[in-house]
Amino acid sequence: MEAVKRFIQGQHLVTTYVVEAGGLRVAIDPGPPNAYTPLAVDAVLCTHLHNDHCGAAGHVGRPVYAHERYIRHLADPGKLWEATREALGPWAELFGQPRPAADVRPLKDGERLFDAIDVYFTPGHAPHHVMFLHRDSGALFVGDGAGVYVPELRAVFPTTPAPFRYDLYVESLRRVSAIGAKALCFPHFACTEEVDLLRRHIEQIKAWREAAEAVKARGGGVEGLLEELRRNDEAAAKAVEAGGLLYRFFLLQSVSGLLASV
Repeated sequence: MEAVKRFIQGQHLVTTYVVEAGGLRVAIDPGPPNAYTPLAVDAVLCTHLHNDHCGAAGHVGRPVYAHERYIRHLADPGKLWEATREALGPWAELFGQPRPAADVRPLKDGERLFDAIDVYFTPGHAPHHVMFLHRDSGALFVGDGAGVYVPELRAVFPTTPAPFRYDLYVESLRRVSAIGAKALCFPHFACTEEVDLLRRHIEQIKAWREAAEAVKARGGGVEGLLEELRRNDEAAAKAVEAGGLLYRFFLLQSVSGLLASV
């Protein structure tokens, strides 16, 4: 497996993974347009359509696979781009505008690609979210459906931007927790053999949800929830301390989306 790091303004934003599958080289999550570098691959898989993951799909020039209900947004990304600009503001321009993908192919829940990769629809983070199990290695490519994993900080925290569906997020985590993966590969930012992170993340997102409900009940906002999480969750405290993209993009987006969902 190859791991290609994508950088924005010198900071690691996302990792593209390249695996061998049925005699083909397959890239998972090509990253945003402004961080793209050429990939010698035969196909591209998108865990979901958010610009930091799949924005460069049209740049690769190979067949692109995505959730069957949303592939039109890869062939004609105009509406997706406008929605991205509305949701992310200046971050959208920083990441870059997607190009249309010429060859877009639908993914179906439960299918097997290239006789090597199993497909799991896992909504919650986004309705078009998909995870992939690489059968030869046992690696589960989790997209943004299992949090942000920062190995340098030994920290995981939820990825819950608006519109976030807590119930679906937890249901999806429970589903993939039972498939027997041997490793977890997070686009943010690395792989780990610590597969118990899935179970622990379910407990973490429950605690974050309860904190958001409590803060909202007393009339608090994003800053109040950030302070609550910083005090009670070591991963959140580490992300605040680290600053940079980890705080300004990932954590703030997650906290804002979580608060809006309760």
